[in-house]
Amino acid sequence: MEEKEPYSFMNETIKKRPINKNKLFRKTMTTICGAVIFGVIACVTFFLLEPVISNWISPEEITKIEFPEEEDGIVPEELLTEENVSQETAMETQAQINEQINQQIKQEVSDGQLALKTYQAIYEELYLIATDAAGSIVTVTGVSQETDWFQNEVENINETSGVIIAKTDTQLYILADLNGLPHAETYTVTFHNKHRAEASLWHSDPNTGLAVFTVASSAMSREEWEALAVVRLGNSNSAAIVGRPVVAVGSPLGQSGSVCYGIVTSNQKSIVYADYSYHVLTTDIAGSETNASGIIINTSGQLLGIITRESTKSTSGALLACFGISDIRDLIEQLSNKDKRLYLGIHGAEVTDDIHTYQGIPYGVYVTEVDSGSPAMTGGVTNGDVITQLGNVEIHDSGDYENALNSMRAELTVAIRLKRFDGEKYVDIEGEIKPEELR
Repeated sequence: MEEKEPYSFMNETIKKRPINKNKLFRKTMTTICGAVIFGVIACVTFFLLEPVISNWISPEEITKIEFPEEEDGIVPEELLTEENVSQETAMETQAQINEQINQQIKQEVSDGQLALKTYQAIYEELYLIATDAAGSIVTVTGVSQETDWFQNEVENINETSGVIIAKTDTQLYILADLNGLPHAETYTVTFHNKHRAEASLWHSDPNTGLAVFTVASSAMSREEWEALAVVRLGNSNSAAIVGRPVVAVGSPLGQSGSVCYGIVTSNQKSIVYADYSYHVLTTDIAGSETNASGIIINTSGQLLGIITRESTKSTSGALLACFGISDIRDLIEQLSNKDKRLYLGIHGAEVTDDIHTYQGIPYGVYVTEVDSGSPAMTGGVTNGDVITQLGNVEIHDSGDYENALNSMRAELTVAIRLKRFDGEKYVDIEGEIKPEELR
């Protein structure tokens, strides 16, 4: 009898499990769907996080608007030049030229033509100055929608003249009077070449009504963009401009494109607001009492001031007045950079040498009024106090005060140092004050 060999798995035949095609198909589709979903999630995540990561790795530089230093203008005597002397005349001797000029002057004086020619020549030069400045002038149009008594939609359109104050690679900055565009919801700008573009209200000042509007470079062709001119700034605080001829362009008569000529009668008048004050240039130019806007330039084509409803209200009659560019230069720089304007609520006056000498008031800013409920009132400032230090800045005049205010940050408490009269002498008072954002 044969003995059976012991069982060994080595002798087994291993058969492959049959392929389940349905299960394989489901696995394949699951893998493909998972890959697609993962890819979509990755794309969305990259799209959302890419700007943040890029800005973190290489932060985008923000172009800060800074205005050039002010320039002094030319005097009226420089308006008439001798640029058109012909080569033939230039070859003559000086004696012959002088003789001819003397004879011509005698003849023109005798028949009254000299004064008329001089008058015409001056106004032709002034007209050329106004024409050159027109390249920087724009018309800002504001549109608002209202409902009348009969529930009909009424479209209100208002216009004011503005001026191009700065230009970057991507944006154009335009200064205009926002009070001339009440309740506007959308804005457009019309340039001197009649091209129109949509504009955005960038930032505004509630005191003066001045506002900066922006226009994107993509709103026009490259040629149109490069042709736009930025106005040059003059010096409105110079005593030399008083009595000198100026040109009002924009809408001094209330109509776009109007031009007026005259002289500056004063640059010492001021409009005072809480914490801020600005000099106003007055002129002998008759303009619109209600709708005047635009700019005033000197005979060099430099900007001396901005005509607004607020500045015109400061004078009696219909004579044009404007905010002097030297005083509002920092303001429009802040508006252009969207810097916050701060508010303490202090109306003050600078203590001059005469006041200090004859009245014994310490140097600083003398508080004439404090707004009710203002940060200054909360901080204990009262009428009659003299501000001598604000934060880390010592206050000697109104310029120091505004510089100190501009260096502060909203809602951050700073130290304030005052001198207060106790009936016999001025004593030192220390306190704290927390500025708010001007609205």
